[in-house]
Amino acid sequence: MPERKGINKKLIYIVLVIILVALSYFGVDNFDKFFNEEYPFESTQSETTEMINVHYIDVGQGDCTLVVCGGKTLLIDAGENGHEQQIINYLNSLNIKKLDYVIATHQHSDHIGGIPEVFENFGVDNIIMPRLTEAQTPTNTTYTAFLKAIQNSDAKVIASKVGAKYTLGGAEFEILGPVTNDAEDINSMSVVVKVTYGENSFLFTGDAETDEENEVLETGADLDCDVFHAGHHGSYTSSSKNFLNAVTPEICIISCGADNDYGHPHDAALKRIKKHTEKIYRTDICGSIVITGDGSVLSVTYENL
Repeated sequence: MPERKGINKKLIYIVLVIILVALSYFGVDNFDKFFNEEYPFESTQSETTEMINVHYIDVGQGDCTLVVCGGKTLLIDAGENGHEQQIINYLNSLNIKKLDYVIATHQHSDHIGGIPEVFENFGVDNIIMPRLTEAQTPTNTTYTAFLKAIQNSDAKVIASKVGAKYTLGGAEFEILGPVTNDAEDINSMSVVVKVTYGENSFLFTGDAETDEENEVLETGADLDCDVFHAGHHGSYTSSSKNFLNAVTPEICIISCGADNDYGHPHDAALKRIKKHTEKIYRTDICGSIVITGDGSVLSVTYENL
């Protein structure tokens, strides 16, 4: 028995020496790094990095954009009648259960047509839209269905107000227009909104035309952005020279339908946009487009690769 104890002491000593040699070889830093890779919950770094994902959903000749950041959601418009199922399927594919915010930029059918079905299939906490005068208010069935869906929901209705800011996970969005409510055409009553996440910024203008763009410019708002969703599907009546000079986009998205009856996007608008960027992505060509940002770098992917 005494002899066995002696052997055990020698073995213990040898093992300790081996461990000390290993530590001196790998270094404490390397050893800690290995441990953290094996057990990531011990790491001082976050396991996941929050991102912003902006989905420009292809709904033909209409607008529909989903912004997701930190598990929070913002839907901007919901396309024309007849494209509701595309939106529902798209949101379901992302496992979206609830929309924290919906913005109806203005009350034309190619922007609000799908909202009743969206409200039926998903919870909605807030809807932001412009306050129209009686003369501006549509009287068609699409608008009636839109109002009924809102009334039957638990959503809080918020009138768009310049300067109002809202948080969306780690992102923020600010209302920049409409500045006044006296536009004859409700295109120029469109909600203009800028979404910011770190150094990444996205601008949406609905169908705002040159007169509304000028009003927003006169407020002195910071319009500079990385990604510009071209106004009015790339119509010549929007994306004016002065407005683009303030926006200075690096990337431009145009939502329009293939071979649409309006000829969108118009050559005049494209020429103005191309003076600032050649990175133009169109839903009629690309299908749905997704831009992902980490607060610094942006990446673009699209359906029809």
